[in-house]
Amino acid sequence: MDHNPYTPPQANTEPTFQQDAAPRPISVWLLILLLLAFVLAFAVAVRRFAGEIFSHWAEIQNIGLVMVSLVWRLALVAVFGAAAYAVYHRRPWSKWFGVALFVLLAVVSIFRTDTTEYASDAERAGGQLGRFVLMPGLLIWWTYALAFSKKARRNFSKTSSEAVQQP
Repeated sequence: MDHNPYTPPQANTEPTFQQDAAPRPISVWLLILLLLAFVLAFAVAVRRFAGEIFSHWAEIQNIGLVMVSLVWRLALVAVFGAAAYAVYHRRPWSKWFGVALFVLLAVVSIFRTDTTEYASDAERAGGQLGRFVLMPGLLIWWTYALAFSKKARRNFSKTSSEAVQQP
């Protein structure tokens, strides 16, 4: 066969991450920051707990219970770190982790014991408004923005997650 010198060269038509992935919404960036804050808080707690273990090593009665407690704290660091990594890499299940986290935060904010001392009834009313209306309302908005909005659906779409997995 004859080779036509005027035919265009074969171009790579596979989509790349930059071409295919939608920009991350602010709600996703905020979730990543929240998860990293949890990782930092749990890592500091692990460090402090390990320091207490080593400073009171001779007084420890049950080493197994102490190790289970240490492993539990390390597991929290690993779970929240993996969740932050998954949200950053647009894994579809990570948005449901965020939704579950927001539901848990809303439940804790509503049902925790309020030990705040208020100077007046007006302050108490404001505290109750924040606890029962504003905080759950903000978490509901954040949940919608993270998992159900148009931008969020684009961010966690199958095409975006497949583009991330390409080398």
